[in-house]
This record gives sequence, structure tokens and C-alpha cells, in this order.
Amino acid sequence: MNEPAPDCPASPQALGLLQLREDSQYRRIPGSQRNPLVESALEDGRLLAEQTRRRWGRDPSVIASRCGLPVRCCHQDAGFGSTVVYGEYGSRPAAITLYLPAIQALDRLLARQGQSCGDSGTLPMFLAHELYHHFDCERGSARLSRRYAIRIFSVGSWHWMSGLSSLCEIAAGAFAQQLLGLPFHPKYLDSLLQVGVGAKPQSA
Repeated sequence: MNEPAPDCPASPQALGLLQLREDSQYRRIPGSQRNPLVESALEDGRLLAEQTRRRWGRDPSVIASRCGLPVRCCHQDAGFGSTVVYGEYGSRPAAITLYLPAIQALDRLLARQGQSCGDSGTLPMFLAHELYHHFDCERGSARLSRRYAIRIFSVGSWHWMSGLSSLCEIAAGAFAQQLLGLPFHPKYLDSLLQVGVGAKPQSA
């Protein structure tokens, strides 16, 4: 697959905006801030990927091992309804779970459509995606969602703020794309899956 142009519907910027629109707080984000938020998330993922690559290389499984981060490959389906879950990161204790039935089904679908994600399929991509969540979580109060919080409502001088979880998903995709040298942001695969089986993919 060739890399989409910046103004293409499948470009990282366009896909990032699509992910931002799926955020429950989207309507509270001023229109002038939406593109900059997406660009900030994409840049955060790329920069963190470059830092990771310089320290540990490009192989997500090697990176997880050197970080002492357990990776569990589960043979059960974690999906629900029309939602497909490929992987998830848990911080207490820190660990990544990858759901092989969903990943293998996606690999078969891509093969039928004549698309290729390399000899290892899409598993490294989903592992890299979850690695971003681990590294982002380690930043504590400096994590991405807390840097770009949206005001929900105010009472006097007291403000109730909410983070934008979609930014972390945008950044995690950019991290995987940069780390693995993918020609596309992983969100692009959602459209292929929806065409193939009508399901909504999800990583956590």
C-alpha cells in the first residue's frame, strides 16, 4: 500500500480527524482547535516512536521484552456486538494483551483483498499501538490526554475538565506507523474491515 497524500481521505490527518469526531467530547472542541489537536497527537506519536527506536530498535516484541512489559497472546475473542478488539493495555500491573482470533481474521481479510502487511501480518502493528499507551501512561500527569483537556462545565472558579481519549488513539497509530515504517496510519485498516465484515475495530 502506498502512503496517502496529506489531503487524501486516507491520510493520517484525515483519519485523525475521523477519530477525533468519534470522541464523546468532540462537540465541545472549538472548530479552530480540531486540526491542531490532530497534528499535535500525530507528532507526539511520531516523536515517541523515534525516541523508542533510538533506544531499543524497531521490533515491538523486543522493545516490550527490554522494558520488562509482559505481552500475552490470547486465543479468546474480546469483541462485543459489532466491535472488534485487537489488543489492550492494562497499567495495573502493566501488561499488553493481544487477541489472536481478531488479528488473524483481519490478516485473512487483508489477504483476500490483495493487501499485505508483511510476513508477520498485523500483529506487530497492534503491539506497537499498545506500546504507545504504555509509554504515554508512564508520563503520568504529562500524558497526552491530560495535556489537551476540554472544559465540561464551570461553577465559579471550579472547572470540570475531561481528557480527549481519541488523541491517544491517533497518537498510538502514528507511533506504530513511524516505528514500523508503515505506508499508512493504522486507522486506514478500519475502512477495509468495515467493508469486509461491517464491524467496528477497537484497540485500547
